[in-house]
Order: sequence, then structure tokens, then C-alpha cells
Amino acid sequence: MSIVERAQKLRSLVQLLADSAEVVIKEWELEEQDVDTVDTARGVLPSSALFEARRVFTGACGMGLDLIQDPIQRLSTVAASFFDSRALRIAAEARIADILDSADPKEGVAIGDISTQVGIPKQHLTRVLRCLCSIHIFDEVKQDLYANNATSCTLVRNEALRAWLILHNNEQEAYGTSSDFWCWLDEQIPGPNGTLVPRPERAIWTIGMWEYGLDKIQAVGVTFDYPWASLGSSTIVDVGAGTRGVNFALAKKFPDLRFIVQNRPFINRVAEELWASELPDALNSGRVRFMTHDFFEEQPVQGAGVYVLRHILHDWADEECVKILTHLCKAMGPNSILLNMDNVMQSTVGSPFLKAAPSPLPPNYGCVHSQANHHDLYMYTMFNGGERTIEQLGALAARAGLKIAKVWECRSLTSITEMRLAD
Repeated sequence: MSIVERAQKLRSLVQLLADSAEVVIKEWELEEQDVDTVDTARGVLPSSALFEARRVFTGACGMGLDLIQDPIQRLSTVAASFFDSRALRIAAEARIADILDSADPKEGVAIGDISTQVGIPKQHLTRVLRCLCSIHIFDEVKQDLYANNATSCTLVRNEALRAWLILHNNEQEAYGTSSDFWCWLDEQIPGPNGTLVPRPERAIWTIGMWEYGLDKIQAVGVTFDYPWASLGSSTIVDVGAGTRGVNFALAKKFPDLRFIVQNRPFINRVAEELWASELPDALNSGRVRFMTHDFFEEQPVQGAGVYVLRHILHDWADEECVKILTHLCKAMGPNSILLNMDNVMQSTVGSPFLKAAPSPLPPNYGCVHSQANHHDLYMYTMFNGGERTIEQLGALAARAGLKIAKVWECRSLTSITEMRLAD
């Protein structure tokens, strides 16, 4: 790339940064004016304008960094980035954000006091916190004095987020076993008094995945960005729904929809307790029913209006996915739809089915897509599954007798791929 081309690209990136920054600032100002706003800015669900501005700004930052930073320094930083992940895990496990919450953010808490409270040697903890401060998680306000910032504040007494962060580093615990991940997770181990108790990793998984990862991060976007109201009083069969599932949020928002929640027996027991506690009217009125079901077996509910697979296919290799989809295809009626909710992968080349980022960003917004790539690698290494492109999903659907009707890109990592019976 010539100097002229680099200069032109850099100027284009600066313009994208300026334009998207103005959108973000305007959204901040609107949020400040609206005291009832709970789902914008740093909240769970941004407005469509803010969601897009964030993507453009972040993508432009990433491309600008690549353009300006010394290549060797950049490669070295990426190679050592696992230290950031481990430092965050240590801070989450030690509940550093909770300790700093009571402090004056301008004064901070002395590293010695933090060290005493968490039981980590001062010289070790200093290195961990300075690593995180350099990437703007926590602030060192004075020499050896630390305080929360806007990012670390989200961890304060937030057990679900804490579990979600720890969850990303938990897989290496399962050494010395021939069990698969799910069986290992469900095993009971000897407790302090010798009785069998659930693995502590089970609680981390349940809280992190179901109460934060899938609900707080993933479910909100799909709840608002698909035309659920158009389904009227349809019955939604949530296959492998988990404890809450998207049906929980939909039941609150759309009182005419009805739900059949399908899970393994243990998960259904937990789910039913949650519904009884938080949405008893839906349970008592029969709007929601629970059914034990293995999605590798024949689907017992025939001809439902809607079938949902939320974060199911990404757990499995192609052959297993075809089996799951085939059972649903055989159960679907001529007007049934299947909604698959997963990350939809997009390469830097782009896809005609997905929105492309503005030039000079790559079509997938560049570094914005990194989290989807991380999820894909995680699912591939853990389960031989993975996130898929629309083209890959279309190929699986065709093998099962289905076709893709539409892709709904949502304000989250998760998109909704609508499938129908093939012609």
C-alpha cells in the first residue's frame, strides 16, 4: 500500500470516528434527558443508532491501530493477550470491584489493603491490577491506589457477570476424566463432610451461562428485533430451552404467545421452579408447559407455529445438526417456521445476506467481529461444533429438507435465521 493510499485510508477512518462519535454523544445526551431510560448507552440494549455507531467506531479504532502501530509491536501484543484474560479472571474471582466500591473514586484503595482482604501477595496483585488498568479496567488514581471506573463498576456485586467471566477460563479444570463436558459438569463430588455435592463449576456454569451470557448478553436483542407480535397466539416450542430461555422474556412482553419448554429432566425442574417464582400466572394459566425431550429423538409436538433452537446447533458438528434439524422438519406443518438463534459468522470478504460495514472497514466491521470468532473457536475446540456462516447454515438446512427464508440481524451477538420447509 502506497503512502497516498495509507493516508487516504487513515483520513477515511478519522471521518468515521468523528461521525460515529457524534452519534454516541447525541445518544448520551438523550439518555441523560430521559430518566426512564434503562436499556441504552452502557445498558443492555442500545438504540439501533447507538449500536451501529459503536460498531463503526470500534471497527475504525481497530483498523486505525493496525494502520499506525508498529507491526512487530502489534503482533507481540496479540501474542501475549492471554495475560489480560487471566488478570481479569483473578480480579473477578477475588471480587476486587466489590472491595473498591466503597472507596472515593478519586482517592482509591491502597494495594496493601486490597492484598490483605483478598489474600494475594501485594507484589502479585500489583502486577495484575496494573495490567488491567492499562486496558482501562480499573484505575490507578495515585501510586498504588486503585479505584473502580465505568467498566469495572459493572462487576460490583454482579454474581452473574462474575460467573460469566470466570466461565471463559474454566474448561481446563476437567483433567483426568473420560467423560464428555456435560457429563463431567453434572457429576457430584465428595463435599467437606463426605457427602456427594454438585461440582462448584456447575454453579458457575449455570449462573454465568443462563443468567448472564444467554439472557443479559444474547436474549435482549432477539426479544426486540424480531416481529414476535406478528405471531399472535402461536405456540412456540423452545427446543433445549435451558432454565429461562428466550421464552421467559417473550412471555413477559407478549401475553398472547404460548410456550412449550423442552429440556432434559434436571434442567426442566430448575426451569419450572424459576417460572413458578417469577412468572406464576403464565405457569398456572397453562401458557407455558414443560416437556422432557431429547432433540436427537423424534419431535413429539407436531405442526406448531414456531420452533426455536437457541444456541443449540453451535454445540454440535454438522452431522448431528442435520439430525436435529431433520426431526424438526418432519414435525413442521406447511406454515411452521423454525428460528435458529446463534452467532452468524461473517468473514472480512462479506456476505450478500448480511449488512456490510461502511468503507474502508471490512464488511464484518473487523475487530468488532472478534468476539464471534472467539465463540466459534471455543465451540470448535470444546464440542467440535462452531458458529456458522449463513451459507453453512443454508447447506445444513437443505440436507434436512429446509430452506432459509430470512436472516434477522439483532442488536447483540445473536442473529435469528428463519427457516421454513423447502419447496
